[in-house]
Amino acid sequence: MTINIKKTLEIGKVRELLNENETLLFVVTDEKLTRSYVLELQKELPNYVVTRIEWLNKLNIVPSISTKVVLENILEFHNCIELFDKTAHSLMNEMAETFDINLNNSNEIYELKTKRSENQRGEINNEWKYHFHGKGCSFTNTNTEQFLDVQINNGIEFGELDTYYLMKFIQTTESLKKASQILNNKTENMRKVIETLWSSDYLIELPDGINNELILNRNKKPIANTVYN
Repeated sequence: MTINIKKTLEIGKVRELLNENETLLFVVTDEKLTRSYVLELQKELPNYVVTRIEWLNKLNIVPSISTKVVLENILEFHNCIELFDKTAHSLMNEMAETFDINLNNSNEIYELKTKRSENQRGEINNEWKYHFHGKGCSFTNTNTEQFLDVQINNGIEFGELDTYYLMKFIQTTESLKKASQILNNKTENMRKVIETLWSSDYLIELPDGINNELILNRNKKPIANTVYN
C-alpha cells in the first residue's frame, strides 16, 4: 500500500497500518526522511525490513526474516560479503593484468568497455568469463557457474553492494549454501541482512557516494560466540 504523508508517522500508527496491510510504502512530502528514523523503525519492527529510498524521500516496509535470525547468523552473512569483496577485487586485478590496463585510470577501463568492441565480453583466463554492461561488469566462472557483478565506476573500489547481485553471488557459491538457504531466494531477506549489517557498522557508505552505496567495513568484523540482543 502506498501512502502519501506530510511528516513521518509515530511507531504506533505504523504498526496499526501494518495490521491492515502486508507492506507499506510511504511518500513523505514535507519532511526529509532520516537514517535515525529508519533505525528506530527497524528496531521496533524486527520482522520487517525498513528501507529508505533517499533520493525519492520514500520509505518501504516489507516482511522479512527477523533481526534475530540475521544476528544469529551474522558470521555467515559477513563471510558472504567479505568473500564477494575479495573476489571482486581479485577479478578486476586479473582483468587489469590480462588487458594491461591501469585500474587507477578510469579512462582505461572506459576505453576497454566502449572502444574495444571485441573486448566488451570475453575471458580473462581459462576459468572466468566477463561481460561489461552499463556501469558494471559481470563475471561467471566457467567451471562452477559462480556469478558476481562488479560496479566499475568507483575508482579502484570494486566492492559496492547491490541487493540483487549479492544474493545471486551467494546463490551460486557452493561454500555459502547455508546463507542461501536462510535467504530463501527472497530479495527482502537480502535487504534485511544488508540493513542489519549496516546498522551494526559492518558495512559503511561508499566515500563520495551519491545514494548511500554500501561497501564492506574492512576494519570491523563480528566476533564468534558474541551474544546479540
